[in-house]
Amino acid sequence: MTTKERSLQSLLINPPFQLKLLGYFVGLFISTTASLYSTTFLFFWNLKEKGLAVGIPEGHVYYQFLDNQKHDLDTLFVGLALLNLIFLLAAGLLISHRIAGPIHRLKLYLKDPDPVGPMKLREDDFFQELAPLAEEVKRKDRT
Repeated sequence: MTTKERSLQSLLINPPFQLKLLGYFVGLFISTTASLYSTTFLFFWNLKEKGLAVGIPEGHVYYQFLDNQKHDLDTLFVGLALLNLIFLLAAGLLISHRIAGPIHRLKLYLKDPDPVGPMKLREDDFFQELAPLAEEVKRKDRT
């Protein structure tokens, strides 16, 4: 197996868990993005209503200005939303690896009848307390 094949295969260590976690991230992204966009939509709608209330006629340049500003803001908003989605997915994948990795290593270590060396976790992994606990379980298992 080449390094490239291994890196593609290990993109998801525990697919059910990691995809579910990424799903939560995407759900939060959608809800926060929708609430932020609805705020800007309401803001421009309110400006139009205020213009009508003070007697500015429908075809006035004021409304064209509002439409242009809303279009520019919508374009910026979509670009930033896509950038935020990419950032959130990357962060979610990284966090899910730091959770799934130690659990995966623990499973492999506990299944191995005669492990060579101690259980090791990456420095940035969560659940660092699992390694010494696994060592203790293996020591008791051997006695």
